[in-house]
Amino acid sequence: MFKLILKQSIMNRVLYSLTPLLLFAVYLFGFRVLAVVLVANLFGYLTEYMFVYKKKGGKVSMAVFVTSSLVAMTLPPGIPLWISAVAAIVSIAFGKMVFGGFGTNMFNPAILGRTFVYISFPNQMTVSWTKPFSGFPGGFAYWSGGKAFETGATILNQYRLGIDKVYSFPEAFFGFISGSLGETSALLIILAGIYLILTKTAKWQPMVGTALSVLVFNYIFYPGQNPLFFLVSGGAMFGIVFMTTDPVSQPKGKLALWIYAVLIGFLTVYIRRFSLFAEGFMFALLLANSFMPLIEYGLERYNSKGAKA
Repeated sequence: MFKLILKQSIMNRVLYSLTPLLLFAVYLFGFRVLAVVLVANLFGYLTEYMFVYKKKGGKVSMAVFVTSSLVAMTLPPGIPLWISAVAAIVSIAFGKMVFGGFGTNMFNPAILGRTFVYISFPNQMTVSWTKPFSGFPGGFAYWSGGKAFETGATILNQYRLGIDKVYSFPEAFFGFISGSLGETSALLIILAGIYLILTKTAKWQPMVGTALSVLVFNYIFYPGQNPLFFLVSGGAMFGIVFMTTDPVSQPKGKLALWIYAVLIGFLTVYIRRFSLFAEGFMFALLLANSFMPLIEYGLERYNSKGAKA
């Protein structure tokens, strides 16, 4: 089996950066977290294998495990395992392979899969949330936690419904809250981002640009609210570090990268503020992926005219 995998060191580093988040998710929600991630990886691998096995020398890329792990980490801990499989299949088949395979995808594959299951299975994705364990040994002594919260208990819905805050900022920053597997701890996500930057695995511009954009537009659309509290809530921080930095779907030019980052931040806050969906980052990133080829083309035309002048 492992002879059929194309080794990619850069993808290994992304997986390394996800490991602390995965262990923390087990501490919060129990060992069932590992089953969600393993099922996604298994079906992600099988999906890509079906596309490449007839090709001479065809191998499954290590990127499939990054995509599958990322989409699994955006799912709630109590998600049915078959939905985790669906998320991975859609991510690989429709997010990557239909465009030609590794290195050719227009959209971020993991976000595409997550958006599909978010829209297709709203009850499983948004209604019930698992109460996190606390103290020692936390979830390391249990298979899974119990469903203790309903819609309205998440931080994002606190803004939308105007209810009293269920969590404090320190709890949200350190991650001792309910939420999706990899999205609870802003601290661990930031440390992962630093690791990715220092190892030259990811560029810092989309991370910094998107974070600043989210803060600025949150200040505009939610006056009087702490913009940092908003930044560390939901999937924005996880997406900023692991999704905006996808080397294939992100733009290539420096100016285009900053436009890309600002656009994602604006759309994230705008969608959260005015749409029916509490979580706006995934839609924002897909929209930015759609617009960037046109924006890059416009920048190239502008630069070529300037050079001729």
